[in-house]
Amino acid sequence: MPLIPPTPSFVEEPRSGDRPPSSIIIIGSGVFGLTTALSLSHRPEYVSTTITVIDKSPFPAADGSSIDSSRIIRADYKDPVYARLAAEALEIWRLPEPKDGSPKNSAAMIYAGVGAETRYSESGLVLVGDGDVDYVVESYRNIKAQAEELGVGDSVKYLDGEDAVRDAMKTGGVTGSKGYFNPFSGWADAQAAMVWVREQCEKRDNIKFVEGEVEMLWVKRSSEEDDAEEVGREKVEGVVMKNGDMLSADITVLAAGAWSPGLVDLAGRAVATGQVMAYVEVSEEEEAQLKDIPVALDLSSGMFIFPPRGGVMKIARHAFGYINSVEGEGWEKSGEEVVVSRPVTSVSLPGVRIPKEDEDMLAKGLGEMVPSLKGREFKKTRLCWYTDTPTGDFVVSYHPTISRLFLATGGSGHAFKFLPVLGEKIADGIEGKLEEDLAQLWKLRDPVEGPVVTYDGSRNGTERAELSSVLRVDVELP
Repeated sequence: MPLIPPTPSFVEEPRSGDRPPSSIIIIGSGVFGLTTALSLSHRPEYVSTTITVIDKSPFPAADGSSIDSSRIIRADYKDPVYARLAAEALEIWRLPEPKDGSPKNSAAMIYAGVGAETRYSESGLVLVGDGDVDYVVESYRNIKAQAEELGVGDSVKYLDGEDAVRDAMKTGGVTGSKGYFNPFSGWADAQAAMVWVREQCEKRDNIKFVEGEVEMLWVKRSSEEDDAEEVGREKVEGVVMKNGDMLSADITVLAAGAWSPGLVDLAGRAVATGQVMAYVEVSEEEEAQLKDIPVALDLSSGMFIFPPRGGVMKIARHAFGYINSVEGEGWEKSGEEVVVSRPVTSVSLPGVRIPKEDEDMLAKGLGEMVPSLKGREFKKTRLCWYTDTPTGDFVVSYHPTISRLFLATGGSGHAFKFLPVLGEKIADGIEGKLEEDLAQLWKLRDPVEGPVVTYDGSRNGTERAELSSVLRVDVELP
């Protein structure tokens, strides 16, 4: 039985800034967790704060949604708040690595260089749909306005008809019938970018890493010795590890991505969903022919492709996804067992493949979008696990009923592009300084009735389905 650490001191929420915490635990080393650690570590008031980042897997985690060959980097949003924030992030993605000794006194300087050395490629983006899709129309208006402010509005091209879309895609294929081409968006090598962030974190004296699985949050009920307003309220003292160790902290940040709903009750607020993607091998000649194509995203089919790199090309689908429902161990709510969707990955289930119907759908989409690769077998497939919220908005806020717990999750499949600004915004939220529009957008909202399904205009296809009935596993023969 491990020794129980001393009870940590109480921290007001949001903190006023006059009493920095002595310790912070961050659960998860994905884009939410690592950027939070890096941003906090650079703030002068946290110079004496121990920031502990915990992850269940060695870095880079093979099943983390932030670890992949590619992610779309765009300011192309229907919502003007996200469009503005993504534009800020894009400016930093474009910055070169600063010279040694340059002061890290701003978000731009902390993250400058994350997109250098081809970690970010400004290939352009073709965003289309079947006809006048609302999300595409509103995104076009927002991105056109941004470009016109910079005097480059003519560079954003409206695409009216399949011939115009085909010309913009540069593959000889086509998807969708209307949309636009934005030359100022692109894509990132997600794993390489995360490795860069991890390296920056490892340079910080006040960040340390712990490899191990968090079994549960260490929750106590406040007593009369605490602040009068806190008596009887639950508070998080830290975490209980699967090996029995108990780690304490003044503030615990839950940034575990699709594993977050398994550690705190987010029923009606967030759910883990599996999204399908596949990878096909290409020759050096094929890669040379396709290396300058834009990213293409069809919001009617959900299909999107990236330029190839390293002999591999990726196709994926942004849809409502799959859930894997299991009972939340030891959880009860109004006398009923809580059902949680838990990720199934190549780590938890070696040999797992996406459902056959989805693999066939991706193969068909690849043939339509890149005719030269029609009929090519996939090298591998993958289930990428989103943390979906009903509106597609992130959750970046203190828990409303549990003290000392800060939530940084709910990426809903579109958070990675914000990497250069995300940690700064989360740090602002921890300090109670987050801009009002973002604070309202990212607060933990009241739960919805029924299943959590993301209706933000970017999803399509059939409704959410259970994974268990269609799951496939490759079994290696001895």
